[in-house]
Amino acid sequence: MKNRVTVTLDRALVKALDAAPGASRSEKIERLLAEALSARAQRRWVSELQAFYSAGPDAADRKEDLDWQALAALAFQRDD
Repeated sequence: MKNRVTVTLDRALVKALDAAPGASRSEKIERLLAEALSARAQRRWVSELQAFYSAGPDAADRKEDLDWQALAALAFQRDD
């Protein structure tokens, strides 16, 4: 179900809205808002991923990486 909303916009925004693709102003505004919300969510996800990966591995992760590297090196040395 959709709700009716009245919006007052600056003339330049109305001109830009009218130039945007879409059958009606309502359709255009709905699409633009959906895109803005999606972009905001994407920026949040990117920010969270950057924070996670920039923190780097902790001591336990570094030790596990070294253990896996050693195990892989042993596996490649086998001749059976």
